[in-house]
Amino acid sequence: MLNDRFGLPILYLAILLLALTGLFAKLIPLDAISIIQLRGVVATAGLAMFGFIQKRSFRLNGYRTYFGVYALGLLLGVHWVLFFHAMQISSVAVGMLSLFSYPIITIFLEPLFSGKGWKTRDLFAGVIMISGLALMVAKGQDLSNGAVTWGVLWGVLSAILFSFRILFQKYYFSHVPSDCLMFHQVVAVGVMLIFFVDYPQVFSLSGLDFLKVLLLGVFSTAGAHTLLVFSLKKLPAKTVALISCLQPVIAALLAWYFVSEIPEQSVLIGGAMVLSVAAYESLQKPPVSG
Repeated sequence: MLNDRFGLPILYLAILLLALTGLFAKLIPLDAISIIQLRGVVATAGLAMFGFIQKRSFRLNGYRTYFGVYALGLLLGVHWVLFFHAMQISSVAVGMLSLFSYPIITIFLEPLFSGKGWKTRDLFAGVIMISGLALMVAKGQDLSNGAVTWGVLWGVLSAILFSFRILFQKYYFSHVPSDCLMFHQVVAVGVMLIFFVDYPQVFSLSGLDFLKVLLLGVFSTAGAHTLLVFSLKKLPAKTVALISCLQPVIAALLAWYFVSEIPEQSVLIGGAMVLSVAAYESLQKPPVSG
């Protein structure tokens, strides 16, 4: 078993693998639904193999738990589809930065679950985040036929669904182990989208494109989330949360280098405002990965 000194390097590896999802969204020549369905299938196989090697059982207790976890899987699937769609129609930077509005969105939604009210600092953070997103959208209306605007809108909607998933897991399924939760949710994703896949396009993929799908499912989904769970056990929650805010930065740099995506200045400034809020809220709240 790896000891504590490996916690930080493994966290950085997990963040790098998660950041690669932006490249896969651009480099795999499929629509978002087809990519996510294949991602779910490959991740299911990867997690099943991991469970077999570790001799772990992914059995849940009771039909209500099964129903709830698979409902969360449907939520995860739609979240992933919208997230990938946002990156495909705009840019990796826009999609990633919009998704990282989820910490403050979670703060605003949590009173619906906890019964506790908002704090003044949360409202202030919300104003900063909205201002950052508005800056990205306002400039985006004049660029690429509104691609930035639609990317932000789909990205924020994806973030809202992600926040709901976080909160349902926290308040209703915290007793279920993380790898078990992830296994059943990716099964749900694969099954939910099976009838919406563009099969002619899938069957026309090259061997290299299939390799990209395999890498996305095994390394940037099953592997990345397994490593993230390990790092959470070895490092303080706020450390994991703050370092996780590097994900959109790394993703944007990778997109710039590999697919020549150069973010507009308004995206960089607005994104910096969103990330500053995410980092601030991460100091206050434990992170949850999607």
